[in-house]
Amino acid sequence: MREEEKPAEEIAPGPWPPDDRHGMTETGYVPPDPAEPPPVELSSAVGDVLPWGTVALVLSWAVAFALMTLGHEIGDHAAYVLRGASLPGVFTPEACVSLLASTFLHSGYRHLLFNSLAMLAFGQAVERVFSRWSFWAAYAWGGVLASLTSLAWRTWRETGSHISIGASGAIFALAGALLAAAWRLRARLAVGRARALAAAILFFAAPSIVQGFHDLGTDNAAHVGGVVSGLAMGAFLPLSPRLGGRPAGFATRIAAVLGILALAVAFTRVLLER
Repeated sequence: MREEEKPAEEIAPGPWPPDDRHGMTETGYVPPDPAEPPPVELSSAVGDVLPWGTVALVLSWAVAFALMTLGHEIGDHAAYVLRGASLPGVFTPEACVSLLASTFLHSGYRHLLFNSLAMLAFGQAVERVFSRWSFWAAYAWGGVLASLTSLAWRTWRETGSHISIGASGAIFALAGALLAAAWRLRARLAVGRARALAAAILFFAAPSIVQGFHDLGTDNAAHVGGVVSGLAMGAFLPLSPRLGGRPAGFATRIAAVLGILALAVAFTRVLLER
């Protein structure tokens, strides 16, 4: 028996296609508020921001690695210490410079490659989601806090001869800042974008930290210190004005300038000490 069709005038009006009106009504569909601003797409809002800071840092790592390779210093404990590896001991001015100088040093091709790929992924995202000033502040001071966490852990564990090198602590700080940004932008991004951003970060960070408990050569203290410091900074650093953020204020600019100067001094030590 053929069912009797409901007259068209009895179907509730709505913005859905005519052939889907029944389904939308039954599932409790609520039409969007015309006054509500449309969600933001990251690619269209900030996709044209060129990540010069990220590229400059990766190139500086490559220069430092090439210099040590030409000098046959890769794997040489004494050479790493001389050029700025983080080593527990008396906290001298040279040790302060090592907090960032150590981020320019890598133990081998795989170490450099992995950190470079991670930096290209997270660095450019931070440069676009946050302001330029915020990127430099997050990287430099996140790297310092990650190195301090590692230094405190190794000193407490009495592993005074164990050096720490690599930029992963600073990279984890960028990842933490992006996690904070994903939470702050949850109401502004298009559906699923904030969750996808957070999931991509966790996909990188979580396995790396877990692996650190099995690989004794991984500086997990620096990773944890980086994530925590990045989360804290990402909660307050200004987002890009294109995403509804405010322009970088005086405090952010000062933190960024000091961070850039500290990185320049640290990189100079890596290049000149031998």
